[in-house]
Amino acid sequence: MDRVSPADAFELLAAEPRMDILQSLVAARREGRTPLAFSTLRHDTAIDDSGRFNYHLGKLVGTFVEKSDDGYDLSYAGRAIVAAVIAGTYTDAEQKAPEPLDDDCVLCGAAVTASYDDGDLVVRCDEGHDLFVTGFPPGAAGTMDMATLLEVAALRTYQRIEFAMTGRCPECFSPLETTPTTADFGGGDMHVFEAQCAACGEGFTASAGTYLVLAPEVVAFYRDHGVDVHHERPWAVSVALDGRGVDTDGHGEATVVSTDPYRLRFDLSEGDDTLRVTLDGRGRVVEMQRPS
Repeated sequence: MDRVSPADAFELLAAEPRMDILQSLVAARREGRTPLAFSTLRHDTAIDDSGRFNYHLGKLVGTFVEKSDDGYDLSYAGRAIVAAVIAGTYTDAEQKAPEPLDDDCVLCGAAVTASYDDGDLVVRCDEGHDLFVTGFPPGAAGTMDMATLLEVAALRTYQRIEFAMTGRCPECFSPLETTPTTADFGGGDMHVFEAQCAACGEGFTASAGTYLVLAPEVVAFYRDHGVDVHHERPWAVSVALDGRGVDTDGHGEATVVSTDPYRLRFDLSEGDDTLRVTLDGRGRVVEMQRPS
């Protein structure tokens, strides 16, 4: 692939026939027909003028389109840009009216409502606590009801956290810096991890308890007691663990036992069964004890 600047890459897409070519290749990929011969791609794109079609296709080859002996197909960059367009990343934002959820606020017990507006999905309680805030492509959000949107957004959040635990940005795959700290939630401090990419600026903050749910040892511990924490929504994760908010200082369930290196210890319990889990500065499990 030819190397072009970001500005030049987006300029390549300014002409409508070029987006038509990319969309035709997407349709062909869905049907398992790629690579496409020149004549077939021109027919699918419905650009009558052969010279005009050839001109616009030539502008895409080497950046968004790959050419081989078998024909034409989308490059990685082409697949990425078309996926973003289909998801509605660059379209006007959708809006969904607030909907009440079955969950209670893990901080104050108040009723919880979910809303989507201007590209942001927000789960907020009646007392004003923002329990979950994440950006979501408007085009994709417009095709989902609120329950589906929340489910997909939660899955996306867990995937982003898994990337952060490896030290990689979930958007551009550059090195990601994670910083353990605390944040004020509902009048008390909660342990959180702040992730920030120096390359693209992508960043997010998630509670340490959310990271904990991704640990196989924790999933197995609660599964033994009939609780599937792996499928709990991020804003209800504290309740999912033990009903008291294990990732908050106020309940004494999470303790920073070392700052250099950083170690955050959780003491979990279900009846007489206990599990001690220690996380490092990236939110990864570095020690696990189950005495019982």
